[in-house]
Amino acid sequence: MQVLTLLASPRPEGNTATILGWVEAALAEAGHTPERVDLTKLEIGGCRSCFACARSQDAPGCVLQDDAPGVFDRMIAADAIVFASPLYMWSYAAQLKLLLDRSVCLSRDHMTPNHRSFVQAKPAALLVSCAGGIEGNADTIQQVHPRVVEYLKLDDRGSWVFPNCTTPEDLPAELKTKAQDLAAALVG
Repeated sequence: MQVLTLLASPRPEGNTATILGWVEAALAEAGHTPERVDLTKLEIGGCRSCFACARSQDAPGCVLQDDAPGVFDRMIAADAIVFASPLYMWSYAAQLKLLLDRSVCLSRDHMTPNHRSFVQAKPAALLVSCAGGIEGNADTIQQVHPRVVEYLKLDDRGSWVFPNCTTPEDLPAELKTKAQDLAAALVG
């Protein structure tokens, strides 16, 4: 199984990247092929809400000329997707938020019986690291992400929050086990 991992952390060796590395290692150990895309190294502009994409019924059709269409192609080609982000202001880091805003081009006929998506039925999970706890902190993103998953018609394998992450060297061992559980849930 080809698993696309989308890293939205500006710290390439930070908490989110470390935990995502554990997920990728578990996937590889189970015989799957993870492919990481570092969103912070790409040029992804904001959605213009022009809906030019809606004119294309057989492809995403985004008319903006940056790196987002290439990421969408990888999402379409993948068998499963992991969205990985540190928690910023109770939500996604900007790099992932931009991509998710632009992902409107992956869905057609939303809120109709004909609703479909170019990534429909692919298993997907959210990995979030945060310095604090979950309640009053990471609970909001756990409410938002299922709506993104529903809009894209992905097979939701959960929003996995890794709380109390301060430095990669001090991440508790139980978080590595939780990362392995995320990998198993994604491909199981």
